[in-house]
Amino acid sequence: MRALLAALLLLLCACCLQAALVRREAPAEDAAPATLDGFFTRQFQTLSEFMTKELPQKLQAEELRSQAEAYLDRANKQLAPLAQELRSNFVGLFTSLLDLGKDKGEGKP
Repeated sequence: MRALLAALLLLLCACCLQAALVRREAPAEDAAPATLDGFFTRQFQTLSEFMTKELPQKLQAEELRSQAEAYLDRANKQLAPLAQELRSNFVGLFTSLLDLGKDKGEGKP
């Protein structure tokens, strides 16, 4: 995905530079469109080759799914004890607050 964004950014920058170059030099009106057409043809061909050949190899769905599952399993193993401790702390806090409320309620007539 990063490579696709980089390719699009490169294409955008190249288009801006090409347009600036054409505006500065502009000796012949007919030469500029042919150059731009060739430029865009090459860029779209490169992008097409990337999308059809390289990108599917990089984005293998099964491998990504297994990596995500492994990451989630590790995170679950690390966070489960913390969640259990947090739960027990909250239960203890609420229990002590209830006991404190009962004590104050019994002390006043």
